[in-house]
Amino acid sequence: MACKAPAVAIGDFEGAVSTSTCNTPNEETPLIRSRRRHSFQHARRSSCDYDADAVFLRVEVFLVELERRLQWLEEYRKSHMESIDASMRRGYAALEAVRDSCCAASGELMGGGKRRAKILVETLEERYNEALATKETLSEKAYAGMRLMESFLNDIEARSQLVRDAGITGTLDEGWKAVDSGLSHAREAVNEAVDEGMESIRRAKEALRESIDRAILLAQERRTIHYHDLPHPWRVNPHILQGYRFTASTKECITSVFSFSNELVNIWSHLIGLFIVLSIAFYFYPLDPNFHLSTKADIMIAAVFFFAACKCLVCSTIWHTMNGIANQKVMERFACVDYTGISFLVAASIMTTEYTAFYCEPTSRWIYILLTFSLGVGGVILPWHPTFNRSDMSWARVAFYSTMAMTGFAPLIQLSYSRGFEWCLYFYAPVVKSILVYGLGACIYASQIPERWFPGLFDYCGASHNIWHIAVLGGILFHYFAMQELFAGAFLRAEGECPNLTS
Repeated sequence: MACKAPAVAIGDFEGAVSTSTCNTPNEETPLIRSRRRHSFQHARRSSCDYDADAVFLRVEVFLVELERRLQWLEEYRKSHMESIDASMRRGYAALEAVRDSCCAASGELMGGGKRRAKILVETLEERYNEALATKETLSEKAYAGMRLMESFLNDIEARSQLVRDAGITGTLDEGWKAVDSGLSHAREAVNEAVDEGMESIRRAKEALRESIDRAILLAQERRTIHYHDLPHPWRVNPHILQGYRFTASTKECITSVFSFSNELVNIWSHLIGLFIVLSIAFYFYPLDPNFHLSTKADIMIAAVFFFAACKCLVCSTIWHTMNGIANQKVMERFACVDYTGISFLVAASIMTTEYTAFYCEPTSRWIYILLTFSLGVGGVILPWHPTFNRSDMSWARVAFYSTMAMTGFAPLIQLSYSRGFEWCLYFYAPVVKSILVYGLGACIYASQIPERWFPGLFDYCGASHNIWHIAVLGGILFHYFAMQELFAGAFLRAEGECPNLTS
């Protein structure tokens, strides 16, 4: 069977270009002559044998070659496979199984090489577990698996050659010989390209380490650094030009919250906001008349909202405290923590409206709440995907959270049918303020306004992210007052529709 597999060509230090190819026996395949000969089986440099990135890239290249060679074997030699002994047929079956299994994952872009390497290893372990048993990591097993399959291909092709020489199969046409020779040259060129690619990867990692060390030294000398001094993974907003912290330890990040930087407003706006929300939850809310009319379930829903609001503010404060850490993986993990806090707050806010809208209809109420909870879980998981956190994906993040917030209006259809559209407008009116504040803040955040218009002028205060933080805190406070109105209305309806809930 034919399938599409990514063919990757490694270029210079700047990156790699990925294309998709689908080859048929009638398709002309340009083959590149190599500058130095060394086949797949030749010994490689020990320092690069199990470089995971290079091995996964080699899996991509090997699968393309495997597809081509199997197509030609099937075309010219399928009718003579009975002349090959059982061990060779077993190997041929393994090759076909690997090809067919990897085809199913050929369309994946993110982590496709690693995914297909895993499929390759799992398929071979079912048939030749003893050959891979001594290997520990996925890259080691994938490398050993490719060597094993290359051996199968060579043995089958050699056996076919012997059969031909014995006069059983006749003469193979010149096209097969040309392709077989061309594939050999192509394989050598690919191996050379992989070597060069591994060297590019090594140089890129070394360049990143040097830029990190240089930024740390500059930050120690100046206390804060400029945007162009930051290593590339830390560059988020090109319109904020100065005031960046960059520290080598967690302790330095924590102590820097008291220093003057472009994160000072972001950190303290939500840290102070946290104490405001805590004071409402533990002091002002228990004094409200609604509190004394509330059931345990009512208080639990309110508590979920307060917890989500506090979690959002805490996660945001932690992220802006730690985003200057000179460790890319740690920095990215804290960014994910920030987004999970937002997801939980949006979900909890929606649940308060659903709970009060269907206060006397427990079946509908819990169906909507469980649906929102599921979306909230998705919102907690999605931020851990690398693409979600890229600096150029700010609009995608805003779109996701806005869509998630709009699901809070999902009950509108049912409520309009059962109670009328005017009733729905009256019911949702209290939450309009918080929605408008969130929406305006999100648009400003995604647009990077006003610093986009005046780069450098809003480095320390008044930038889009500062405005977004104020909008989040304002949205929380507006929603608290809206929640109190929603509960007051629910208690009034309950007196006539479900008095047992208020008794």
